[in-house]
Amino acid sequence: MSIKIITAVMFTFLLGVYFYNQDISLIGNNARPDRSATHHIDNTYSQNKTIPIQNLTSTIKPKTPNEVSQASAIADTIARFKEKQDRTQLQDSLIEDHEQFKRYPEGNAAITDAQHDPVLQRYEIDERTTTSDDKSTGLTIWSDKKFYLKDDTVNIYAFIQNNEGQKLAVNLTANLLGTNQQKITPLTFDNVGNNVYQASIPLAQFSSSQMAAGIYKVLINSTEYKITDALTFTLTEPDIELTGEYKDSIDNEGRLIIQAQVLASTSSQFYIQASLYSGTQVPIGVTQSSTQLNPGLHWLPLSFSGLMIKDAGESGPYVLKNVSLAKVTMPMMRAPLIQPGFITESYALDEFNR
Repeated sequence: MSIKIITAVMFTFLLGVYFYNQDISLIGNNARPDRSATHHIDNTYSQNKTIPIQNLTSTIKPKTPNEVSQASAIADTIARFKEKQDRTQLQDSLIEDHEQFKRYPEGNAAITDAQHDPVLQRYEIDERTTTSDDKSTGLTIWSDKKFYLKDDTVNIYAFIQNNEGQKLAVNLTANLLGTNQQKITPLTFDNVGNNVYQASIPLAQFSSSQMAAGIYKVLINSTEYKITDALTFTLTEPDIELTGEYKDSIDNEGRLIIQAQVLASTSSQFYIQASLYSGTQVPIGVTQSSTQLNPGLHWLPLSFSGLMIKDAGESGPYVLKNVSLAKVTMPMMRAPLIQPGFITESYALDEFNR
């Protein structure tokens, strides 16, 4: 889903709140970003392989009638707000947000601070706590990542604490469940200190028939305290990786273009999202695109709006900070977080346009 579509959904929701207060009904869709654990992976490519470089073919999907209708309704509503002389604070806020939403080309969005980097947010660790029926204790669980490759080890953590915040010595049982909720194997938790427990799943021990790519569940239970909870993770096969080769330039329209070389192992639709920072680690913005690729080497152009860079007020060099790659399937086969650390040439702000 593109940034513009997601933002349009947010506008629909906000406008819905406004119209509700005005006794007007507006129906919109809900969008929820996926979130998962942060992890650094070093992606390299062996130069002694000989693979032809294929031409890059981008595909732009036409907007659906529903998306066109939604965008038109939002534009009409914003236009009516602008005509009013006695606008409310909510209306002014919606106008401002809408103008900011339209400020940059599709796929580009400014990053206000590093905590709101959309790439990082996809990989944030989900920690959850479930309390016992009598509310006297709580079970807290999390995994070290959300997306794992077939040779990775899944690490699950858990602890139980009482109302005073004291972690308790407990016996935890757990089972790994498959994509159809079938039991794959029991898990053993070990106390790794301070009554925090860890269970590990070396994925390489399972064959592809036992654990194919997909979403898996770990069901965790404390019989003593009568608490049960579960977490999920994705065994992913993204079929795409960065080779570590990059090129940068400013195009004729005044945009910063960073070309990242990737190796695709299958013919598929692939998705890339990347965030740009200044040399002093000030976040600037994010770009995203979806591209159909054949097996082989490809140069993927990452286009960062010149206006977005000028708005950040940061001259070059710039850093390609965070990258998310994925094969577009159901579920999304997302690679672990990549942090290339590629540094561009030095550029002055007046070299950028839009």
